Amino acid sequence: MLSIVQHLKSRHLDIELHKPIVDEHNKIATFLLYNLSGAIVGYQQYRPNGEKTKQNDPKAGRYYTHKTHGTVAVFGVETLHLPGPVFVCEGVFDACRISANQHAAIAVLSNNPQSDVCNFLHCLGRKIVVIADNDVAGKKLSTLSKHTEYTTHKDLGESSEEFVQQLLRKHC
Repeated sequence: MLSIVQHLKSRHLDIELHKPIVDEHNKIATFLLYNLSGAIVGYQQYRPNGEKTKQNDPKAGRYYTHKTHGTVAVFGVETLHLPGPVFVCEGVFDACRISANQHAAIAVLSNNPQSDVCNFLHCLGRKIVVIADNDVAGKKLSTLSKHTEYTTHKDLGESSEEFVQQLLRKHC
């Protein structure tokens, strides 16, 4: 059985860049969420063995997200020093596919983010490329930018490395 760190690395997470808080005993990784000012405004916990059906359940769900009310909270602000456009994805492990290749990636943790998230992204002053899931929900996320790509698999986290490289060549 993989340790939680090994599991995170197998999902393309750069441990040194993203610095998750890891609880090996309980098999939980916690990702801090930031606003554009760099303030911590929430967190997302990931339990690889959690139940998919227990959405946003803090004790049993695979994912649990907590955000400070009234704030913009995204994953990946620590990648904004990286070159090129900012790739915007729905989930943490989608964004990791881009940041593992040394490019900026933000996970908005939703397929239908509020307008303040869109404002946040456009304040960056960089080209925004949305990588949307190839489903109805992904079409909602695509409204964040005129530059949108759809995955060929369920999501970018499960896409082939060839597909990821193709996206990077096209937009960088």
